[in-house]
Amino acid sequence: MPTQRKNERTISLSLNFLHAEAEHIASGLKTESDFTENNGKISISITASNFSDTRAIWNSTMRGIIASEQALNAIRESGD
Repeated sequence: MPTQRKNERTISLSLNFLHAEAEHIASGLKTESDFTENNGKISISITASNFSDTRAIWNSTMRGIIASEQALNAIRESGD
């Protein structure tokens, strides 16, 4: 297994998006990454010291968003 290269700087990603139920989507991010939710806009910031950690945090964050969206859809469908 190759050794992991160290970065001299940190790697940062930012994602901003609107969602009609941003408050509910954001609740799925509480343990995944730094975020803010304000007036329907979610802003996510990810910072890590290497690409592997950045990718892992990104993947966990995306899984949290997807799970929240799927839960909202299931709740909507059960009410029909």
